Amino acid sequence: MKKFLFSFALISVFGLLSSVYSVSADVVCTPIYGGGQTCQQVGPVTISKMVSNPKTGAFVNSLGQNDDKFAPDQSIAFQLTIANTGSTTLSKVTVNDTFPKEITGISGPGSVSGNTVTFDETNLNPGESRTRTVSGKIVSANRLSDQSIICVINQASVTSDSQTNQSNVQFCIQKPAAGAVAPTAAPTTKGGLKVFPAPQPTINPPTGPETLPLILLIPTGILGTLIRRLKISA
Repeated sequence: MKKFLFSFALISVFGLLSSVYSVSADVVCTPIYGGGQTCQQVGPVTISKMVSNPKTGAFVNSLGQNDDKFAPDQSIAFQLTIANTGSTTLSKVTVNDTFPKEITGISGPGSVSGNTVTFDETNLNPGESRTRTVSGKIVSANRLSDQSIICVINQASVTSDSQTNQSNVQFCIQKPAAGAVAPTAAPTTKGGLKVFPAPQPTINPPTGPETLPLILLIPTGILGTLIRRLKISA
C-alpha cells in the first residue's frame, strides 16, 4: 500500500511539473513568478541556399575547387528556399543573406544594406516552402586577391521568434592567366553583316626598261651559236 501511495505521489508531481514547464516543438512555456505561465509559439523554420552553375545556370548545393568556376565580371545567382516544418503557422520570418566582398551589384527581394539582403516572409503555413532568388556580379579581376582560384562561402539565415537557422553555399572564381587577351568579335556593319579585310592586289614582275638588257642578249646568243657551227663545218 505504501509503494502504491509513493508511486501515485510521484506521478502527480511529474504531472504538475509538466503542466508548469510545458515544452513542445511548437510552443515553449515558462512559469511566471507568483503562479501561472507564459507561452510562445516558435514553430521550426529552415532555409536552404543554392548557387547557379556558371556554365549551365542550374542551381546546385555547392561548387568546389574542382567544379565549374566563375570569371571576373560574370553574373551569379542564388536560390533561397524557406520552409515551415512545424505544425503551426509562422506569422513572420526574417531572412538575412550576407554576401562576400567578391560580389557586387546585389539585388533581390526586400532591402539591400551593404552586402546584406534582408526580407520578411509572412504567414508561412505548416509544411509550406517559398523560394526566392538573389543575384549579383563577380567583381573585376583587379579587385580580387592575387590567387588564381578564389573559393568563398556565402551564408544566409532565417529567424522566426527565437529560432534561427542557417545555410551556407560555396563557389569559386578563376582569374584569367597573366597576359591572356580575351577574343574580340569580328567587326560588323549596322546591318549586322561581317566586315572582311580589303583584298591585296597581285603584283606582276616588271616589264619596263629594266628588261631591255635581257632582250639585247638574245641576238648575242644567236650569233655565238652560228659562229660555233661555222667553225665545226670548216
